[in-house]
Amino acid sequence: MPDSQTGLSAGQFWILNGFAGLALVLVLISTVLFFVNRAERQEANARQQYINETVQYGRLNTQVAQFLAQAAVQTGDQRIRELLAANGITVEERKAGDNAAEAGGQGQ
Repeated sequence: MPDSQTGLSAGQFWILNGFAGLALVLVLISTVLFFVNRAERQEANARQQYINETVQYGRLNTQVAQFLAQAAVQTGDQRIRELLAANGITVEERKAGDNAAEAGGQGQ
């Protein structure tokens, strides 16, 4: 029997309320997923930034090792050679009359 104020039967009233409740639950789930997704995205961005910085530091480390190797060859400083060797870097002098050094076998 329809309600005189809304024109809905009791069954229709409860079905519409059920859909309204379902919509509310879906909105809450969507909100939670939004915040979870944002947190995951921030973590992924932080990891990408770390990777980018690591690549830059790797290039810098290579340049520093090459500079030290050249200095060791030019000055004959055995302590620099030992320092490089302790870090897995071998220093070889070039034989072609060139005083430049070559750093190889770098280990991180």
